[in-house]
Amino acid sequence: MSHRDWWAFDCRHGRALLENKDSSALLVLDILTGEEHYLPTPPAPPCGGVFNGAVLRATGHGDCHSCPFLVVYVGSPDTYVAGACVYSSETGVWTDFSSIEIPSYSVDARPTALVGNTLYWLLDNSCIIEFDLDDHRLGLIERIPYDDLCSYGEILLMPTDDGLLGLAGVEYFNYLHVWSMAKSIEGVVTWTRQRVIDLNKLISPEVLSTCTTGVDAIGFAQDAGVIFIYLERNVYMIHLKSMQVKEVSEKGTYSCILPYASFYSPDPNPTLD
Repeated sequence: MSHRDWWAFDCRHGRALLENKDSSALLVLDILTGEEHYLPTPPAPPCGGVFNGAVLRATGHGDCHSCPFLVVYVGSPDTYVAGACVYSSETGVWTDFSSIEIPSYSVDARPTALVGNTLYWLLDNSCIIEFDLDDHRLGLIERIPYDDLCSYGEILLMPTDDGLLGLAGVEYFNYLHVWSMAKSIEGVVTWTRQRVIDLNKLISPEVLSTCTTGVDAIGFAQDAGVIFIYLERNVYMIHLKSMQVKEVSEKGTYSCILPYASFYSPDPNPTLD
């Protein structure tokens, strides 16, 4: 399998979700073991549209590479419509494709956020669609702090430390803003700016001053609390708790980063040689 033939949709719980650039076939790859699981064609509308997806460990199973997994395939197959369906490796089948009405936006090819038991995707940097994994219900979050976000480049959805949905963006090449969302019992959405990080204090001002194409938040490693910042073929990892910064050695052109983390289950009955 050549990596040049595939798009990466998501990476979580030791697995990656890939889509073939030519055939649109979906593949779940165990990155550590190399095991490949090709999925049957989802019941989504077959023509046109923009799609994204997420892979995650099935509920109620521990951290093991052999545990079953779920894939959620979401997209906007037509103007004013978004839909999703779910594949289970336990049953080997997809659920029906369910849909909701949305504004005239399409699903962004940006990283998925998993908060609790709900998945979130951006719609053209303007709205958010959510998918409840318990009842397979789609929802639309139209209220985002758009007036504040209009000076950002790309918006990144991410979970916050307190278990809420957050978003991040870089304002005017210099300031990383992190927001969190709260939803009342009545469903009213409010956003709070949690923090503003001056990138000039973390990244060399000389590097920032030479950037001409924008500075963007392009990925988040939830377990490590690390956000990835991209500028001029350079990627920086910022640890949001310690504020330590590390430059990623491999330079390139990136639109998003999907961090990979694996796990192991300790032997409950270890023996000594």
